[in-house]
This record gives sequence, structure tokens and C-alpha cells, in this order.
Amino acid sequence: MPTILHNCRVIDAVADQPHERYDVVVADARITHVEATRPRLPHEGTLIDASAYTLLPGLIDCHAHYTLDPWAADPFHQVAHESVGMTMLRAARTARDGLYAGVTTVRDAGAPRQLNFILRDAINAGLIPGPRILAPGCAITITGGHGITFGVEADGPHELQRAVRAQMRDGADVIKIVASEAAMLTGPEAAVEELSQAEIELLVAEARRRGLRVFSHAQNSTSVIRSALAGVDSVEHAFLANAEAITTLRTHNITLTPTLAVTQVTLERDDLTPAFRERMLRIREQHWWSCEEAIRQGVNVVASTDCGEPCIYPSLLWRDICLLHERGLPRMDAIKAATSRAASLLGVEATVGSIVVGKQADLILVAGNPATDLASLADVRLVMKSGEVVYTR
Repeated sequence: MPTILHNCRVIDAVADQPHERYDVVVADARITHVEATRPRLPHEGTLIDASAYTLLPGLIDCHAHYTLDPWAADPFHQVAHESVGMTMLRAARTARDGLYAGVTTVRDAGAPRQLNFILRDAINAGLIPGPRILAPGCAITITGGHGITFGVEADGPHELQRAVRAQMRDGADVIKIVASEAAMLTGPEAAVEELSQAEIELLVAEARRRGLRVFSHAQNSTSVIRSALAGVDSVEHAFLANAEAITTLRTHNITLTPTLAVTQVTLERDDLTPAFRERMLRIREQHWWSCEEAIRQGVNVVASTDCGEPCIYPSLLWRDICLLHERGLPRMDAIKAATSRAASLLGVEATVGSIVVGKQADLILVAGNPATDLASLADVRLVMKSGEVVYTR
């Protein structure tokens, strides 16, 4: 029996304006009709009165660590010292909360011991609720480099090649590499590059051999430029990128995942030391500038949370969408950064990311109108994943 989401405002992530008073019909996990509202007969399907709500595609978080616990004071220390079973129970909570906040697809950004494969497979098997996950296994970093908690260390061409092949052998959907240090940990002056351009090119070539996409943690200008020239699909963070680095992204058509929420929400914590707060203020200033410059230059940007950092919860994707708008992205483009444009980056645009006939029925209802108030994305009332209502309030 079809399900009819009746008489709602539809933001389809294709058009630049909402469609008012529309019906969206779902059957066999797919969207079968998107049409102007008309009277419906009982035999046509199960009717959900959505007249007070806005319907959107399920949201896509392009950078999250679901196996790191954002409720922990130190997620990295916690995951290194607790049992795998406890880590997975925490990850199940994170996945559930993300799904219930309207996130139906996630690109995981690296997990210790490839635990994101277990989480992905448990969700796919229907054992626990959660978004569908594109998992890289472990991130690939240098010995002693950033991300060793959720990565695998490798040095030189032979080891790097083995590392990326191991992730692909074990089931990677995508490859995550770490091209620089992290300014939040070292300070902006010390956030130097860690992979050479030749090493990034090797990793990209090896991933392409199996048809996989590559995303690169790169925060300073040199690492951003190296990643772009090597042909990664997206650069993550770019906190410290200068105008030349942003221009390189634009010239080579590389997407930026700025993870704006992580610096902003971190600064809202009340437990920061004065020294760390001062560091974060300097980083946020540079971070905002680099994102604004990317938007000014027309670089494609997508939304993400960097969930897994302390207090960066899976439900905060709406904050990143709002921050993208505050940095200069028009509201509808900010919504597309978490829907259709995100799906294109991840290579899943044929099935999800927009409300189009034939696509998978990943849909959310929110109170209010995100086209005029992006904060209404925080008020999710219904989540449908693959045509099944998985959450309603």
C-alpha cells in the first residue's frame, strides 16, 4: 500500500523555490509521484497529513566519526581504552540519534580498528537504526600523524599503497587520507602538512583503480593545494587555507567540506581553558574567512558535523547548514549542501539527495519553512528511510 505525504510544502533540493501544497507518494521504498495536492481516496494509500510541515530529502552528513563518542570529555582517550563492545554500543546510540535528527546518509571519516564497517553492516542488516554509512575503514596517516586514533599509520610509497589496499580489501566504500596536522590540537602555527603531493597522488591512483572516491583532511594551504592537485574529490576543513589554496580548489573543481560546526560549537563549551579558547578564536577567524572565500569564488561546499569531537553531536547538521548560510551561501544552496550537492559528492545522487520520482524515499518532515528559516531543520517531526517511517514525533 503506498504512503502519501499529503498537502505539504516540498523542498526537493532541485528547484530554487519550494513547491507549495504538494503530495509525494511512496511505494516499494521509492518515490512514485511528486504532484500538486488533490483529493485522495482511501484505496490510494496510507495518508499522512503533512499540511503543517515542509518535506525535504533526508539530510547527508559528509564528515562524521560515529565510532567516536561526542558525549565523552575525551572521545579519543575513551575509544583507546574501552572494549570494542562498549564502543559499538556508543556508536549505535550516535547512529540512532543522527537518524532521528533527519540524517539518512553519512560519510564516515575514519574509525579505530575499522569499526565503522561493523556499524555500517549492522545498520544495513536492520539490527540497529541509523543512517546508511559510506565507510572508509581507517583513515590513512603517517606515523605519529594526525588521526592515529582512528587511522592506520604508513610511511613511504610501499606502506601507503598497502594501507589503502587493506581498507579496500576489507570493504571500504571511500578512502580517507590525512594530509596535514589539526590546528585545534597543535595551534594554527603548527598545523603543517604531513603527506607529499606524490604520496597523495599515489593514494588517489590506488583508490581510483577500484573506483573509489578520496577525501583529504587538509587544513593549511600547502596541504589543501597538494590534495587538489592530486585530484582528491573533496578537501576537509581547510581552516587555514589562503586565497591561493581556495583558487586551486575552484580551478580543479574540488569540493570543500568546511565543517564549520566544529569550531563554532567548540567555542560554545563552558569548560575550555583560557589558552585553548584563545586558540580556537584565532582558528575560527581563519576558518570563517577561508569558507567565505570559497563561497565568493564559487567553490562547491557541502555540509557536515565532524561528529565525534566533544559536544559535536550527530543531531547538529542543521547548525552547519545555518553557518554555511551565515558565511554567505544562499539558504536554498545551504540546504542543497546537505542534500543534492552532498549526494553528488558521495556518488549516490542517482538514488538519494533529492525528491524526484524513481529515487529512494529518504524523506524528512520539519515544522516551519527552512527556505526562510534554516533553524527549522532542527525541528524534525518525521523521518522516512527507504520508504519506511523510522521516526515520528
